[in-house]
Amino acid sequence: MPAKVKLSSRLLTDVFWSIMFQKDEELLSEKAALFQGLARLDDLRAEADYNTGSISPVAAWSLYNVVRHFRPKRIIEVGTFIGKSTMSMATALEDQKAPGDIFTCDGSNDIKLPWEGRTRIHQFPKTTSGEMFKAIDAPCDLVFLDGRLKKQDLELLDGLVSEETIFILDDFEGMEKGVINLTLLMAMEKLRNHFLIYPASAGWLAKRGYTSHSVTAVLIPTSRFAFTKQG
Repeated sequence: MPAKVKLSSRLLTDVFWSIMFQKDEELLSEKAALFQGLARLDDLRAEADYNTGSISPVAAWSLYNVVRHFRPKRIIEVGTFIGKSTMSMATALEDQKAPGDIFTCDGSNDIKLPWEGRTRIHQFPKTTSGEMFKAIDAPCDLVFLDGRLKKQDLELLDGLVSEETIFILDDFEGMEKGVINLTLLMAMEKLRNHFLIYPASAGWLAKRGYTSHSVTAVLIPTSRFAFTKQG
């Protein structure tokens, strides 16, 4: 049998994030505007019935860059809270002039997000992921999970994704919900050819001047990768 070059998740992770962050110098104004907007969202904590954590600036930038690169038309998000991840994704679509739809739920809070862009944000406040899944009537291109899935969610979610759907997992460390969500997702037949990209490491981020950390992982179809002779 011919020998092959084997790429592990560990080896491919740095390559993936290097590609996602490759336009950092070109996007300085976009990044500054995004971070300023996200900082203002902290004022919404006063409206929360359940006040919890939110994503770090570099995790928001990671999410922004993935969405900007792949330009999904329909996004599902589990875990709205004050909307930092929602706004990061919506802003990425706006900056790419590729508006779409974002469906986002929060089981504990009812906080109206201050969004006025062309991308349509469909909020499901005080709504579980399963209840939101039942209300969505067409498949989506990207799923962002910042809330813990339940086994009974999988059958509903299976009807809303395809073999080409990208998954982004927040809190991917230790035994946090991102790792638990991955365990559940890997039971789905449609994800058998997906490849795990770990969060960008602290060392990798530090070399690029970032001081916050990221726990954002990506589960991506192998069909989304391509060999190129230049780049």
